[in-house]
Amino acid sequence: MADETIHHVHVHLTREQPPIRKAVMQMTGTPVTFGVPGWQGEHYGFEPGTVEEHPGTLDYLVASVAGCLIGTFGGTLKARGITASGDALTCDADGEVVVDPDGVLRLRKIIVTYHLKAEEEQRAAAERCNSIHAHHCPNARSVAAAIEIVTELDFQPVQAAATA
Repeated sequence: MADETIHHVHVHLTREQPPIRKAVMQMTGTPVTFGVPGWQGEHYGFEPGTVEEHPGTLDYLVASVAGCLIGTFGGTLKARGITASGDALTCDADGEVVVDPDGVLRLRKIIVTYHLKAEEEQRAAAERCNSIHAHHCPNARSVAAAIEIVTELDFQPVQAAATA
């Protein structure tokens, strides 16, 4: 059944001194600190320099979606015999934040640019992987109704390894 719950993700959060929030991941006990970067702090009325800056929840949302996407893209590449680990596959992610008419910050778009170093003969397969993988990414699929997800491929051809 497609809508059957198969797992619950549990995170414990504490609202520290605003705007600082701490989350503890149940699986590892690892703490994560949420705050506000300067531009966001100013939006929420914090005077510049009055609060310690930490990545905000929007930063983590961009990183989470991009982290899941690069994993999914790497898996589709690996299935086609394309090396997708180490410096062969990296990415940069950019989140576009807008202010809605009611003053709420909203992540409108996430653009992920993959940098893939592979043999020229693998370009077409890599481009096909890029065109289909986001649909198979749990995080991208979870937010796609509200956030536009764009993936781009910066293909960097390398010479085939010489065989002896």
